[in-house]
Amino acid sequence: MQRINLRNSCAVGVSLAALSLALPAVAQTAPQEPVPTGVADQPAAQVEDIVVTGFRSSLQQALNIKRSEAGAVDAILAEDIADFPDQNLAEAIQRLPGVTIDRVNGQGTTISVRGLSSDFTRTRINGLEAQAASGGSRNRSFDFSMFASELFNSIKVRKTQSAEIEEGSLGATVDLQTGRPMDFGGSGLNSALSVQGSYNDLSEKTVPRLAGLLSWTNEDRTFGALISAAYSERSPILESFNTTRWQRGDASRPYGVGQNLGGCIPCTTAAQRTEVLNAFYPRIPRYTFGNTQEDRLGVTAALQWRPSARTEVALDLLWSRLNSELESPNLEAWSFSRAAVNSVVVRDYAIDASKNAFSYGVFDNVLVRSENGFTRNESTFAQASLNVRHDFTDRFRGNLKLGANKSEARTPLNVAYAFEQSDVDGYTIDFRGDDRLPLINYGFDTTSGEDFTLIQATRSTSGGDFDNQVAAGALEYDWSDAVTFKFGGEYRTYGFSNFGVSRANTATVGADRLTGVDSIGKVVSIDGKIGVPAGSSLNFIVPDIGKIADFLSVYDDPLTPNRSEREVDETDQGVFVQTDFNTQLGAVTVRGNVGVRYARTEVESKGWQTITTPAGPTYEYVTANNDYDDVLPSFNLAIEPREDLVIRLGAAKVMSRPSLGDLTPGGGVSPTTRTVSYGNPLLDPFRATNYDMSVEWYFQNEGLLAAAVFYKDIDSFITSVTESIVWSDLGLPDELLQGAARPTDVFQVTRKLNGQGGTLHGLEIQYQQPFTFLPGFWSNFGFIGNFTYVDSEVDYGAAGKNRLTGQSKNTVNATLYYEKGPFQARTSAAYRSSYLMSFPGSNGNSEEGMNDTVYLDASMSYDITPNDVTPVSHPAITRVLW
Repeated sequence: MQRINLRNSCAVGVSLAALSLALPAVAQTAPQEPVPTGVADQPAAQVEDIVVTGFRSSLQQALNIKRSEAGAVDAILAEDIADFPDQNLAEAIQRLPGVTIDRVNGQGTTISVRGLSSDFTRTRINGLEAQAASGGSRNRSFDFSMFASELFNSIKVRKTQSAEIEEGSLGATVDLQTGRPMDFGGSGLNSALSVQGSYNDLSEKTVPRLAGLLSWTNEDRTFGALISAAYSERSPILESFNTTRWQRGDASRPYGVGQNLGGCIPCTTAAQRTEVLNAFYPRIPRYTFGNTQEDRLGVTAALQWRPSARTEVALDLLWSRLNSELESPNLEAWSFSRAAVNSVVVRDYAIDASKNAFSYGVFDNVLVRSENGFTRNESTFAQASLNVRHDFTDRFRGNLKLGANKSEARTPLNVAYAFEQSDVDGYTIDFRGDDRLPLINYGFDTTSGEDFTLIQATRSTSGGDFDNQVAAGALEYDWSDAVTFKFGGEYRTYGFSNFGVSRANTATVGADRLTGVDSIGKVVSIDGKIGVPAGSSLNFIVPDIGKIADFLSVYDDPLTPNRSEREVDETDQGVFVQTDFNTQLGAVTVRGNVGVRYARTEVESKGWQTITTPAGPTYEYVTANNDYDDVLPSFNLAIEPREDLVIRLGAAKVMSRPSLGDLTPGGGVSPTTRTVSYGNPLLDPFRATNYDMSVEWYFQNEGLLAAAVFYKDIDSFITSVTESIVWSDLGLPDELLQGAARPTDVFQVTRKLNGQGGTLHGLEIQYQQPFTFLPGFWSNFGFIGNFTYVDSEVDYGAAGKNRLTGQSKNTVNATLYYEKGPFQARTSAAYRSSYLMSFPGSNGNSEEGMNDTVYLDASMSYDITPNDVTPVSHPAITRVLW
């Protein structure tokens, strides 16, 4: 199989080689799913046998899953995952309706579903709740960039809740399934190998991507073993312009006070002075680029035993490692973000009245800073899970799930260095040609280090651990062919801890403070492929990471704790009862479930409190405890008035536990001034009531036209507030008062609090169809597309109301594919409208957000050898066993 991947950001991937021993690719066989008792006998739920193969077969099977579920479920199967040039799972999942992704360094990391951020989405791997983290994560989001997409056979996104699904999600539950040996038809040995290479024209490097699988089952298909692995590298060059927000001064105050500029030469009237001082200016305007080196290795293994048709045991193992190194040089006008702005004089200017912001400026007395940083991140994830199913009788069965996973996120080295040059005259920035890509000229030779001084060096290391252990089980009894009763529960322990150490003093002094830095610097260049205007300073000197480490004596100084350690230990217990039904009312099939889940959460949070005293700061490690209970009813109904039409209704109470960073009792206490600033270990979870309705028309094989509406009534939303509270009501130990205050004293407390909540509503439209109705060549084309609209209003306390952060109003995904014999091609587009990043904003901004984004992908492949393995097919699927 030969594949060419055409990617956005000027990268072209070209397959170097591919070899298939038993099947062209791991992903080109369909996973085998169990058919629940009683489903196959229901005429209205019957689906025609799948006769197409490859990508189109995968699309049909995904529709089978969606169609036969009681709730709202979307799926991507292995062929879909393999045939797109997605770098990881997040980019594969974004093709589902209602799903958007966040990208870091050019690749997808976390996902949002129906406008709710990654903190509100639960992810399960082989049925076990998991958290994969990288960098300095302190939240509950799942970082999908940890995993190569080749490691998984299916992805399912459950957008409605049922009692048997564990609590913890306001948005969706994502189920990831790795391969098992009996996913493939036949017995004996199956194997696959894929080798690709991609070339990036910015970094001018070719990097590999490899995946392989070896699977075996005995002749009776009662026992099997599988192992798979995937390795890939990335080497992107990242170029951008950014300002790190905008801010403005205050015309009611004099020049050079507060955030006001130091003067304005052309301002001869009071009106001009007011205009200049009230206008927004960029805080740290700069062109930057980053050089990233990344490698990812993942391995899965599975043992599967079916001693009889009544019993199945599966052991699944998964390990993944992601390492990355990033060097990020830049040259910036540092004055505008610091008190040095008070010395900056405006020589010439233009202001965009519609934005009340500088569109052009020439400035004197500017402080220019040249920076370079290097960060190495090392992240690993490991999981083992055991799933056991046994049918005690034809009507009574049970399953057991045991497992554990651990995610370790490390930043073993993070260094940053800075050169500085003051009193620069003639610094020019001009947005008039392009408000996103301005002309920037510093007014001096930016490649010379003669007048720069080494002023800063920092070094730190940090990390975090996430541990999860689960024991769960359930029993099912078929009361009749139409009614099944379910009962079960789980016990889960979850732990989070992090650490951080750094140099205490970051300013260079004595012999380390060097003026004339050519010997410890290097000249870097931005090549301007993002469209930087002519006349901009694109070549400049920055600290050389290797040379400067040898020069600085402070580099060898011991690291000191920065009191950032936090711990959260959580115990979650849940039980549920649920009734599933599947019956005929006349000619109409009616199926669904109704149930209730009880969940209890016990939390122990730990963190450092900094206590301010006249003698200086002291530190104390604080422990706080909290617990809460939730009763969560749910209801899902699927009505089939005719064979090709499904109408769904759903309602559920749901909850999502607070972000880990918000639970910390760490912060600062000043007993003498009666002030406290910290997280809140007594937070209750986010709680909401969800309502869903959809209509789905399966008008032909592989064909779907569907529309869904949803509404979420969020009862409480966590916000930051400052209020007067008696110390004894805070849940903090009295020892922190150190005799300078009493437990009955009132303190001004800034902390996280469960707020007033809000609402979210939206619409999803989904269309999928092969163009078999067209003549000749055109009949081999097909289309998959979806559109999602989401709006929300949340009470942020004193800041007022606004939409949810991270929520785009409009998202669109579209794929045009072609499939004829061994040749396949597809091209995709993903659009996401602007979204809010923070509210209220900083530096005088009412809010901060991100602009629209569009990503384009394309893939082509040709199967040199036929696929000799027969995919396993079945008439209908209504649930995933594990």
